[in-house]
Amino acid sequence: MTQEFKIGDKVTHREFGDGEIRLGPYTSVFTDSGPRYAVEITAGLMAGRVATCHVRSLTPRPDFEYGAAVVVDGERCTVAAGPFRDRFETDRPWYVVQNPDGSHETSAARHMKPAPADEPFKTGDRARILCPRPDGALLSVGDVVTVTGVVGDDTVYVLKAGDPRRWSVSRTDLERIEPDEAPKTYTYAGTVYDLTAAYRDRDGDVWSFTGHTDAFGRPKASMTGRGTGRPLSEIADIYGPLTKVTA
Repeated sequence: MTQEFKIGDKVTHREFGDGEIRLGPYTSVFTDSGPRYAVEITAGLMAGRVATCHVRSLTPRPDFEYGAAVVVDGERCTVAAGPFRDRFETDRPWYVVQNPDGSHETSAARHMKPAPADEPFKTGDRARILCPRPDGALLSVGDVVTVTGVVGDDTVYVLKAGDPRRWSVSRTDLERIEPDEAPKTYTYAGTVYDLTAAYRDRDGDVWSFTGHTDAFGRPKASMTGRGTGRPLSEIADIYGPLTKVTA
């Protein structure tokens, strides 16, 4: 039986190496010797070029290699076996992954993503929460936090803008945010505001940035737990001066 591929599938060409399907299958007007695919080569000297490849020259390449670190449901795991093909959904491969506690479970490839580089966190790093907190801490999946301390190889202390409390989390519960992923400052009326910090207005209320902007690109901030946010310029004009919260 001839192997079939779809757009986006990872494959290996017997001469050109690793690539991804960009078009196909299609047949030649000159011969019916079998389907062909347009494959973008992703490694080696041919990387970035597109080759017309006969199906017989292609073999499927797994989404994840054995031993690869992946994130499944917000938890860092290791690929222990696979890929396997489902009997009824042949286009949806699945894997066996090993959890941090040594147990194993199965996961469909569509629920997996490569784990971020396992580099040590350091004070000042910004990160995103990957796992829900079971201990009642007011941290949610997707929250952006700042690392304020590191203990040993696993424990990281973090601070959420607008919340004076410091939380202890596992480094596997965090995804590092690269410096260029989002702007860190915004200047209004000659004052540079730190978008990763919280600010106290003249009435003593604390405002934290939501990560969103209005239609004019102005960053929005809200009082902790209240509303969807207001433009920084409006807050500064009405409730200013604003003082950065440092503790």
